[in-house]
Amino acid sequence: MPIESGDYILLVVEGRREKRFLVRVKQGESFHTHKGYINFDDIIGKEFGSVTKTNTGARVLLLRPTTYDVMEKLSRATQIIYPKDAGFMIIKAGIIPGAKVLEAGTGSGSMTIALSRAVGPEGKVYSYEKDERFYEVAKRNIERFSLGNVELRLKDIKEGVDEKDLDAAFLDLPEPWDVTEIVKKAIKPGSPVIVFVPSFEQVKKTVVQMRKTGFGLVEVNEILIRGIESDEERTRPSTRMIGHTGFIISGRRLLE
Repeated sequence: MPIESGDYILLVVEGRREKRFLVRVKQGESFHTHKGYINFDDIIGKEFGSVTKTNTGARVLLLRPTTYDVMEKLSRATQIIYPKDAGFMIIKAGIIPGAKVLEAGTGSGSMTIALSRAVGPEGKVYSYEKDERFYEVAKRNIERFSLGNVELRLKDIKEGVDEKDLDAAFLDLPEPWDVTEIVKKAIKPGSPVIVFVPSFEQVKKTVVQMRKTGFGLVEVNEILIRGIESDEERTRPSTRMIGHTGFIISGRRLLE
């Protein structure tokens, strides 16, 4: 499929240290990089996966953005849930197209975007954010990528949720143990709740409260990721990695 005006595209400027840019192609405009600029009129009509050059001759890959790319380059007002964690959380919860899920703690909307793409056009994401600053950033990001299956609410989940019989819940809150009863009433029996917290103290309080509230199969995981550098001369682990970002707590709602 050819690139059209209005499409989002991942521009990868090659070099010793490649640079990646998530940009929207607009007819008559250009994009400036550290190695020269690209006229969008020159790439409109090219196929995704094509290679072009800046005005200075630097090679640039024209790629279709994945969910990973969008999450990494998202405008943000607070710490986001990283793709390495989001992928595990979505699979752990068994999210499939058509699912209807609850999210509390929208933040900048990184996890919201991942959930939106996972549930597909027939699914629904109900996302709650109490901080108006974060809500406005998330709203712009959701509109930026035309996520029609997301309903964003400026509301503290502690005040309750409007939805029932949901397939899963995702929490990214400072005190998730305070809302386990509310979440339990919103999701179907047997359905998963996934909680993301950064500290051991939060893990303990959340796990204890989940078990008291009536959640089973409660587990805690941490995802670490390390890249591998490889070229004609050598292959070795990268000297930098994405280490601790948070703990992922999962559990299933039990019938009382």
